[in-house]
Amino acid sequence: MCESITTYINPLTDFGFKYIFGRHADKEFILSFLNAVIGGDSPITDVKFIDKEKKGESKDDRALIYDLHCELEDGRKIIVEMQNRYQTHFDDRAVYYLAADIYAQGEKGEGWDYKLTPVYGVFLMNFEWKGFKQQHLREDVCLYNMQTKRVFSDKMGMTFLKIPMLVKDADECKTTLEKWLYLLKNMEKMETLPQTFMKEPVFRRLGKVAKYAALSEKDKQAYKASLKAYRDSYAIAETERAEGRAEGRAEEKKDIARKMLSDGFATDIISSLTGLSLSEISLL
Repeated sequence: MCESITTYINPLTDFGFKYIFGRHADKEFILSFLNAVIGGDSPITDVKFIDKEKKGESKDDRALIYDLHCELEDGRKIIVEMQNRYQTHFDDRAVYYLAADIYAQGEKGEGWDYKLTPVYGVFLMNFEWKGFKQQHLREDVCLYNMQTKRVFSDKMGMTFLKIPMLVKDADECKTTLEKWLYLLKNMEKMETLPQTFMKEPVFRRLGKVAKYAALSEKDKQAYKASLKAYRDSYAIAETERAEGRAEGRAEEKKDIARKMLSDGFATDIISSLTGLSLSEISLL
């Protein structure tokens, strides 16, 4: 076994995510997860997977963004998406994919009465985004009437789950949803699943199914390729974030230098305090 392979498969990879949540053989995992998110008073008892291909996405997008299209027994459709890094217009993208599923329900001819089947999106975010209140682990979005203060339509809804915001230890995770998010975030680093989780049959089963050693040889090769694609793309994303932070610090230094110049400070003093060279300061 190569050095980079751990006891459990990484659920943040395309293979790992779909192996755990997207197989008919182990639908108990996706059912447990969906019930934790949207089950409410009417538990979800069955789900079927719909094969859908998203068009227009780059190879890099597919390495860090992947999804499952599900249909519940009552006809509701749910898109469960894992996104491992921020994408420009992330919020618009979420609306677009749900709207596309709603639009696809249209029927030609005069007989259609526009009755829609609800489409929901569950977006797992493995990144921080300033578009939401960062202290909230979960954000729920719907079509809302500002005057009546009531939901206008239940035909489209979105739940955003921010994996980095779960900072609890394993024994502090009390709900099934917290436990799933904890495992998504930490499972690759574990030797065994937390004992507090193993009291639930679904997690005892997961502890067996999600082991790398339990995969077939074909699946092991597929997982290694998926893991490499995930790590390569994630390394690129980390480099871009580091470069963005460096650019931000550089601009901050320039802003300070401009203020000091306007206040009459000597350029050598400005250079000493900001770290900018005299030539850089002269360009300001």
